[in-house]
Amino acid sequence: MQLDAIIEVAIGLVFVWLVISIATMEAQNRIGTFLGWRANFLEKSIHSMLKDKTLVDRFYAHPLVSELALKDKNGDIVRDRKGNQMRTDYIPNQVFATAAFEVIMNAGKGEKDVAVETLSIPEMTANFKSMMAKNEVLPYVFPNMEKSMENLQRNTHEFEGKMAEYRSNVEGWFNNVMSQSSSWYKIRAQWLAFWIGLWLAVFLNIDTIFIAQKLWQEPTARAVIVAQAQAAAQTEAPVDEISFATVKDLNFPIGWTTTPLESGSCGLLGVRDYRLVIRSAGKCLSVTSLPALNNGWGIIVKLFGYLLTAFAAAQGAPFWFDILRKLVGVKQQTTTTTTTTSK
Repeated sequence: MQLDAIIEVAIGLVFVWLVISIATMEAQNRIGTFLGWRANFLEKSIHSMLKDKTLVDRFYAHPLVSELALKDKNGDIVRDRKGNQMRTDYIPNQVFATAAFEVIMNAGKGEKDVAVETLSIPEMTANFKSMMAKNEVLPYVFPNMEKSMENLQRNTHEFEGKMAEYRSNVEGWFNNVMSQSSSWYKIRAQWLAFWIGLWLAVFLNIDTIFIAQKLWQEPTARAVIVAQAQAAAQTEAPVDEISFATVKDLNFPIGWTTTPLESGSCGLLGVRDYRLVIRSAGKCLSVTSLPALNNGWGIIVKLFGYLLTAFAAAQGAPFWFDILRKLVGVKQQTTTTTTTTSK
């Protein structure tokens, strides 16, 4: 019986963390989109590869890349407050390889980029030389290109094979850079998720320790949440749809509670008998879901509960959804074993 209760409390907590993670992720995506963080991050990564702002601008002007520009619901290109086109926050590997390869091969040309297939071998060699002088990485992406190009003839299978090899090298280069850059972006995103999760925890009074205590002490409330968690874990719907579709029906022990004071006046915010007092709708309300201000240990535990919630939010919804499914599986096995034993 104790084991069942422990598993159910764990399921309830994970489900709470899943919901707060999804809310955090949604807020993070909205903030990131509004401020263009992901698009700026991608642009900085591409600049670190091409080493030249002019080439970066030419890369984004490439038809394959400009077609990926952010668009609104009417299909119109989204522009910032200055009227500049909002650049895409995602570029497929093959699109990058094709566009970047053409930009590099046109590096010495002052006019608009043209398709690689229309360039002569001497033109490509000269353009590559001018680019290599500014970018020390290119000789490793295009090893022995100058010597290889001397022995090639246009419109041959060997030439086409060499061009395909170079495009593949550019794609691999992009993969490596984005893999490293994504690690840094993930760390930044986790810190942002932590601070958003902490704000939500305080604003909505989502105290992990208090929730765990309530789930342990109130079997009925625990059973309701566990049932909803099991239903969510067994569905094949996307994670965000699962939780947002059910969150309105959840009976989580969260939110702020108050008690009206019988007498006396108060300001918008004050303290009475070591209790936080607020004024709302013309009434003085004592905040009962917060420990008394002279209860130092209670305040420390409360803050720790908020921090646990914030750390949980930083892990991301997919992480908690995977754990939720595993815990539900453990509970089902435990229930089956208990039923078999009782028979």
